[in-house]
Parts: sequence; C-alpha cells; structure tokens
Amino acid sequence: MTYPLAPPAKTIPPATRARLAQLLAEYRRKPDALLTALYLVQAECNCLSDEVLTELAAILEMPKSVIYEVTTFYALYSTRPQGTNIIMVCQNLCCFLRGTDEVIMAFVRELGIQPGETTPDGKFTLRAVECLAACERGPAVQINEKLMGPITPADVPGLVAEYRR
Repeated sequence: MTYPLAPPAKTIPPATRARLAQLLAEYRRKPDALLTALYLVQAECNCLSDEVLTELAAILEMPKSVIYEVTTFYALYSTRPQGTNIIMVCQNLCCFLRGTDEVIMAFVRELGIQPGETTPDGKFTLRAVECLAACERGPAVQINEKLMGPITPADVPGLVAEYRR
C-alpha cells in the first residue's frame, strides 16, 4: 500500500466513513474493529491525526485515549504525515545482533534523512521500529506491505531505486 502525497486529511472522508460502516457491521462490538479501522483510516487519510482520532473515537464509541494508546503502540500506525513509501527497519534484539544498525545507516545515506523523517519529495518515510515479527530473517525491513530479509547495507541502494520508480 502506498499513501497519498496530499496533506493528511483533517477529517475522515465520507467514502471512508461508508467503508467503516461496512466494517463495523462485521463485528459484534465496535471496539473489536479498532485495529482494522485504524489501518483503513490511515490508508485514506495518510496519518492518524488528532482530529481523525477524535472522529474515530466517536464512530467506535470508545475513549480517544485508548485509541491513541493503540495507535502509538503499533509500528504500523503513525500520527504524523508519511511519505508514499514507508520503510520500517526492525531494531529489536535479533535484528540488532545481525547488523540492523548498518542497514539503518545505509538507508540514512541513501535517502538523506534520519529515522522518523520523510524525504523532501514525499516519496519515503524512514522508521526504525521495535519489531517486525521476522526474527528468523533479520535484519528485517518492511517497505509498505512487503516484508523482506535478511537485508544487508549493500541491498539498500537497489531497494530504494526499486521504490523510486
């Protein structure tokens, strides 16, 4: 999945509200749909801004604080605007022991940004995340929805070039 280059939405668009209504119909309780609802809304709005979280809390009939806690716990979600391609590099122990620091530095050199930043052209956001649940193939990298590994620093220029196209 790629995210739009447009500025993040301040409210949940009507089409997304309609998709949320369909989603909620599949669950017995609205809060049970939280993770999927966050994913859907982020895909449409670019990020989960404070205004969007407030609106989603009303739709799901749950406290905004709980939604915020979930949003900030999982690496999949972001409260800040993101680039078209989201690069997540695992920095947990298994990946760290296999050289994730060098992989992160290779992305920093190739993109000219630090983890947590987005390139000026809006094409890439680099994130160092706690775990991608791919310990057996560390250092693991996920670009958008594609999980890959083991990744070496030498792989990074080719990966960036592939996603620049």
